[in-house]
Amino acid sequence: MAAFSDFLEDAIVNGLFRSATASTWAASTAYAVGDVVFPTSSNGFVYECVTAGTSGSSEPTWPTTLGQQVSDGTVTWEARQVPGRCLKRPLYFALFTAAPTDAGGGTEVSGGSYARVQYNPGDSNWSAPSGGNGQTQNSNAITFPTATADWGTVVAVGVFDASTGGNLLVHGSLTTSKTVQNGDTAKFDPNNFTLTVD
Repeated sequence: MAAFSDFLEDAIVNGLFRSATASTWAASTAYAVGDVVFPTSSNGFVYECVTAGTSGSSEPTWPTTLGQQVSDGTVTWEARQVPGRCLKRPLYFALFTAAPTDAGGGTEVSGGSYARVQYNPGDSNWSAPSGGNGQTQNSNAITFPTATADWGTVVAVGVFDASTGGNLLVHGSLTTSKTVQNGDTAKFDPNNFTLTVD
């Protein structure tokens, strides 16, 4: 059975949870390996810098074959296709008193002013993976509304793409279950939610 490489694990984390770094191509601009640009006229592709340098004075003719390269001044670009089904989605954190599975289910907290908390993809919200660990953590606190009734014992967290309903994207059990009572405020402090692609 095949497994994800360290490179792909990090690429998935960056692609789904951190900001897109693509910008519109510019003339006479220094680019580093790994920089990504859009053509000035969209063609469904982006182009990754594979040889650092300075772009030319006029835009190159962009290839539309995945992996094909083009020279641009002293830069070499390689075609990457825009992943239409892997676009970043809004992220909403949910708390569960009975854990969901990959198929969904579980018992989400309800009542007592409970609501899912929106905490979106972005470089300011999620740490960069390091050394091929396929891992990211929340950079800021994820804070739920103050409970106005007992929520019960929270045992798991889920991440959805909608404030209600939606698709379950990520789920996991808490390291330590937490009983949330009337007047409590549940939250994940910075770096307390760790997501690993493995």
